[in-house]
Amino acid sequence: MLNNTPDIMTVKDLMKALQIGKNKALQLLNEGQITGHRISGNRWRILKEDVVEYVLRS
Repeated sequence: MLNNTPDIMTVKDLMKALQIGKNKALQLLNEGQITGHRISGNRWRILKEDVVEYVLRS
C-alpha cells in the first residue's frame, strides 16, 4: 500500500495518494483524522504510516 509515496509526505503527496482535493486533505489534517505536523506556518508534513493507519480505519 502506498509503495510509490515518500515516507514523509506533503499535502500534495497526500492528495495524490488518497485521490482527494486540497480542501479535503486539509480538513482531514485539521480535524486530526490524519496525524500531521505543521512546519513553517501553513506547511504540513505527514508520515506515510499515519496515512496507512487512516486508510485501514476507514
